[in-house]
Amino acid sequence: HLCTMFTWLSVIMLLTRSYRIFEFAYFMGIGGAVQALLTPDIGVYGFPHFRAFQSFISHGGIVLAALTMIALEGYRPTWRSVGRVIIGANLLMAAVGVVNWLLDSNYLFLARKPYTPSLLDLLGPWPMYIIWMEVIGIATILILYLPFTLADLRQRSLMTVSK
Repeated sequence: HLCTMFTWLSVIMLLTRSYRIFEFAYFMGIGGAVQALLTPDIGVYGFPHFRAFQSFISHGGIVLAALTMIALEGYRPTWRSVGRVIIGANLLMAAVGVVNWLLDSNYLFLARKPYTPSLLDLLGPWPMYIIWMEVIGIATILILYLPFTLADLRQRSLMTVSK
């Protein structure tokens, strides 16, 4: 569900060069898309059905769009980006939780686990798996920020050596 939103937001990001969308597309888009690429939910169709290709192309496009902004536009997330994304993701989950309650729906899998096997099956019953999703989400954001932290540390190290 989130990746559908990021497929469209990635297109808008590439057209408008929006840094705010980039922050969310980098952390949430890549985090979700990589999980979807590793454990695809292509339903009953399977490969080589159109849905299998559509799933891999759309999720791969989310990752590629965010990395394009880094490689071609020179964008990079900051520690403030980390905070904005964590707060924004939680606000989104709260709003979606209300929608799920009102519509008896299951967006973001907040009401129940998906019917098909997924990584959520390893995280315990509802609502405990939501807490674990939060922990994994924050860990994913920190892992995705790690290359930039290491680059900053290396840059500082090179600056002190050159003085």
